[in-house]
Amino acid sequence: MSERLVAARAIGDPILVVDDQAAVRDLLTTILSDRGHRVVQAPSGEEALEHLRGQRPFSVVILDLDFGAGRMSGMDVLRRIRADGNDMPVIVLTGQGSVGSAVEAIKCGASDYLEKDAYLEDTIELSMDKIERLVRAIEENRRLAEEYKRLKRQTQYLEEQVGRRYDIVGSSEAIRAALARVERVAKVPRPVLIRGERGTGKELFAAAIHRASPRSEGPFVTVNCAAIPEGLLECELFGQEEDAFNNAPFKLGRFDLAERGTLFLDEIGNMGPEFQQKILRVIEYRTFERVQGNQTLTADVRIVAATNTDLEAAMAAGTFRADLHDRLAFETITLPPLRERIDDIPELADHFIQRFRAEVAGLVAHRLSPAALARLADHNWPGNVRELKNVVERAAYRCDRETIGPEDLDLIPSPRLATEAATATTHAPLLTEGPLPDRIAAFERQAALEALERCGWNQRKAASRLGLNYDQFRHLYRKYDLGRERPGAQE
Repeated sequence: MSERLVAARAIGDPILVVDDQAAVRDLLTTILSDRGHRVVQAPSGEEALEHLRGQRPFSVVILDLDFGAGRMSGMDVLRRIRADGNDMPVIVLTGQGSVGSAVEAIKCGASDYLEKDAYLEDTIELSMDKIERLVRAIEENRRLAEEYKRLKRQTQYLEEQVGRRYDIVGSSEAIRAALARVERVAKVPRPVLIRGERGTGKELFAAAIHRASPRSEGPFVTVNCAAIPEGLLECELFGQEEDAFNNAPFKLGRFDLAERGTLFLDEIGNMGPEFQQKILRVIEYRTFERVQGNQTLTADVRIVAATNTDLEAAMAAGTFRADLHDRLAFETITLPPLRERIDDIPELADHFIQRFRAEVAGLVAHRLSPAALARLADHNWPGNVRELKNVVERAAYRCDRETIGPEDLDLIPSPRLATEAATATTHAPLLTEGPLPDRIAAFERQAALEALERCGWNQRKAASRLGLNYDQFRHLYRKYDLGRERPGAQE
């Protein structure tokens, strides 16, 4: 079998030949069959469209332009094919070719333009060489597009599963990106530096790295470097021999306890420069000595460090060693502050409420009102997720209703909210009389409009403020034609 025939058969789907002359259809069928193609014939444009509407896919259409008076033209068939979004190659045939018709056919999406003359057999052969390459490229593009969609769905699913597996709540782009880096670096036996403001969940992400790593069966040991005086930190990390101090007992250090596991050094930016040298030595040589010990011990430990310190400023000031930073930062994962991921607030708040209810029997509250969610979304959150947890749990504890309102949150409204409240007369006042459906509609419209204005007309953020999903908010947006209220919409 020739290479051309093998390549031709690789296209797979049949070719649709559309011509009102049976002799031309038969000639083309013979040529194409010799090249290894299957062929379906159609004597008119109408019948060709019926074939194309069916379930059978075609790889190429060879289409005559003129089917006689009163019949659909080939140009109209071509336009219908492209209007339906079909990108298959179409070879246009004509018995009376002209430059104008050729240009029009190409503009309408034809892949090639051939005249039905004495050399048709040769020209169709040449055209099919080109078309077969095009078809294979189209099929490969489709395959790659489907593979991309599959991988994207799989990646999104894995990211969601990673978040659930590690008790990390949130589906914002920033959190998903951080989780993806966790999964990627977890398999690599090198230090990781996690940076972020206080309360952003650095220890949670450190635990996620451990649990996704080959060391997940080993211990996960944490030490807060800011909570231990530097004079005691060496004993805490490296341990001490008996009588290292007056009547001091033998003590294992955190490096001993984390053997074949992960040691999480939280707030490493608080270590003094001299002690940083000792940590650097452990990372470099994987060895250490206990306090007052003379035996060199091996540390089979993976180090994950975290800080909310501005390390660049600390290195410039000489309070943090640049070489230690370089060793720790094989990979750096920077966690976003809550104010940059407000879309996650409804999910986080619900998570904290439900977990708190599981811990404390008898709690009545189990949800937040849209107004409460709007208040949470407007807060600046200097304490980030940890602060949100405390606020939500305190509100759930104090509230004696099923739904927590903004008055239960113990949050001071931001200056912007206060200003907006003071100037709220620019909106139509709520209806206090009239049929209930009209009063509900007025409230819905005003609440949606105010949410849009507070969120800079970002509909996803406005939906989050109201405790709605995006589709629910879009329904309100269209129902009340809120686009007309956007600044500049009527200019």
